[in-house]
Amino acid sequence: MEEEECRRVFPGLLLDVDDMMRRGEFVFEKGDGGYMGLVQGRVWGGELYILTTSPTRTPQLHHQRLATLSQIHRALLTSPSPLPNTHFAFVTNDVPKNDSWAFAKVNKQSNQNVWLMPHFAFWGWTGAAGRELGTMDEALSRIAKVEKGMRSWEEKVDKLVWRGTPWFNPLAYPTLRQDLLRVTRGMPWADVQALKPSAGGRGGYSNALPIEEFCRYKYVVYTEGVTYSGRLAYHQACKSVLIMAPLTYLTYTTRAMRPIWVEDLVSGVGGGKQVGIGDRVLFDETKTMKTGKKAWGQQSTPILKTLGRERWKEANAIYVSPDFSNLEDTVAFLEGHPEVAERIARNLRDAVVGGGVLSRAAETCYWRGLIRGWARVAREGESWGKERGVRFEEWVLGQVGKETGR
Repeated sequence: MEEEECRRVFPGLLLDVDDMMRRGEFVFEKGDGGYMGLVQGRVWGGELYILTTSPTRTPQLHHQRLATLSQIHRALLTSPSPLPNTHFAFVTNDVPKNDSWAFAKVNKQSNQNVWLMPHFAFWGWTGAAGRELGTMDEALSRIAKVEKGMRSWEEKVDKLVWRGTPWFNPLAYPTLRQDLLRVTRGMPWADVQALKPSAGGRGGYSNALPIEEFCRYKYVVYTEGVTYSGRLAYHQACKSVLIMAPLTYLTYTTRAMRPIWVEDLVSGVGGGKQVGIGDRVLFDETKTMKTGKKAWGQQSTPILKTLGRERWKEANAIYVSPDFSNLEDTVAFLEGHPEVAERIARNLRDAVVGGGVLSRAAETCYWRGLIRGWARVAREGESWGKERGVRFEEWVLGQVGKETGR
């Protein structure tokens, strides 16, 4: 598709590109080739060339950069019209680098010149949490099979689910995952577990769930890692209620999110009345005043805006306190209002899967829009010289040679 059609078929697809272009021109210099996770290259005559890749012996990093470059190559090969010549740089490590493309960027206005790019999983992901996820379309097919098998909302598991490693936490919430484990420990409404390595040194985790199995649950918790977690896109494909602390980082797929604070959701559904179950009052403000909506609103002006209570019917994700102090009340409210829970869950899958956000067509459209937008404002410095680099096809063969020790 040409860019005009891409914008029509996938509204909002290039929001980040447009925002970054509005900042105006910048001088783009060649970076240190040894910077961890950095890849520098160029688009020339519709072909992809590689200039530098940071040295690494980590198979995961090899996989991530190869998968990302493969996406770019596919977008160039299938482009219906020529793309501009330009140099580029991207990083595959968690922390974004200035003047580069990245998998995630901070969810607030920043002086850093970081442009979002699709996650490497849009090509394929191996070895995630002990199992192969395969290509994105394969994972989505498995998720679709699970969802098709659920004949009604009531057939989903009446619990909140999460798996993960406790020690990866964002800077803003240094005990995020530990708090989640603490709050849910022993609770009948939660299936929340830290991943446990398999016995006997076989690799993988004994209690890991296939990514599609999360979609069998009514409620799925998403937790950011050091910056983001690659699971988000898969969770967004579920017809489940996505619950999380306020996002501190944005990714390629967060543009499809319409989060609402649980306080606003409850107020919108109840018309501003106090909510309770029996004699128990839910959402006591004294419990969350230091970590809930009021506190967060004083700390940050996020790029991704939350919905107000009057628009709760549009919501497809729920924000809770970062210490999860109101998580139990959130689940209790959703259990008491199954029609609300199902609506939010349906909104999520409709927006992401129905809207084609995770499709190959959207991904290639985005890459082309990113290259065009970047080329319009990146003014290349003299440090790039006249080196054209190694054609991608030749570079890939060289990587095979390295892996086989030739």
